[in-house]
Amino acid sequence: MSWLQAVVRCGIVAVALIGAAGDRAVAQSYPDRPIRLLVGFGPGGATDITFRKLADLASKQLGQPIIIENKPGAGATLAPSTMAKNDSPNGYTIAAATAGLLRYPYMQKVDWDPISDFTWIAGLGGYTFVLAVNADSPFKTVADLVSFAKANPGHATIATAGAGTTMHLLTEALAGMAGVEITHVGYRSSSEAGTAVLGGHAMATVDAVGTILPYTESSKMRILLSFDPQAVDWLPGVRTAKSLGYDLVYPAPYGLVGPKDMPPEIVSRLYQAFKTAAESDEYRLLLKTLRQTAWNRSPAEYEQWAREFYVSERSLVERAKLLRQP
Repeated sequence: MSWLQAVVRCGIVAVALIGAAGDRAVAQSYPDRPIRLLVGFGPGGATDITFRKLADLASKQLGQPIIIENKPGAGATLAPSTMAKNDSPNGYTIAAATAGLLRYPYMQKVDWDPISDFTWIAGLGGYTFVLAVNADSPFKTVADLVSFAKANPGHATIATAGAGTTMHLLTEALAGMAGVEITHVGYRSSSEAGTAVLGGHAMATVDAVGTILPYTESSKMRILLSFDPQAVDWLPGVRTAKSLGYDLVYPAPYGLVGPKDMPPEIVSRLYQAFKTAAESDEYRLLLKTLRQTAWNRSPAEYEQWAREFYVSERSLVERAKLLRQP
């Protein structure tokens, strides 16, 4: 090796070491300003409530406020996909991730990759989904709704928090398995969908049970079925879709993602803060109130789950007859 080559090599090593030291210094000072957390649903629904509480609790661990920005649309993928395309992986913009992130590319052509364009930070919890109607509805059972839909093709209306969401997919899959034609009505948030049912603008809604419970507790809605693996004692008399002959078991986890290539030190800092938040008594009380489940996954575990779920999710899209054409 010539003396010139040796000098160049030493210079490259020095630059690399300086860069690594700089990255560590940035990570050690993180965060030194507020953090944005993008949520793909409108205000008032279970997802919004959940992440507002997590953000509040995690901010106490991080020493900086976490500001929620609601960005509904594109099956709840507008928030994370916008972040992935536009924001730096410095930890100051992160996003809520729901199952739709790993499903929407099967339904619509997208300009982002559901796995490689994200840093998977933390798995945090899971939903129970239910089908509910207005308390004054003539539909007392799922069979009543199915009978109406068979006699009146396209006239049975089911509201959800938006096209491409888990609630939409469950609606279409249930209709397909029942052999009926329904009209899906997508809104910008769960609260809007619930209001539509209460106002008689839609006959039923599919949503997270935590969104529906306030309506049932005030005798404004009635739950007809759940999509849990088995019946639960806190929903007395409510059958599961599976027990009624529909092969739909769907507890959907949610978590936190960032833009791709986030520094591991920052990912770890966020994971620990949100893990502590999710394990707090205050958050566990909210989980109980919303009837959600704890689901803690480390960054590596969360990414592995995402890769596997992305593969399996295609079958639900196919059953709902929403698979996009090439």
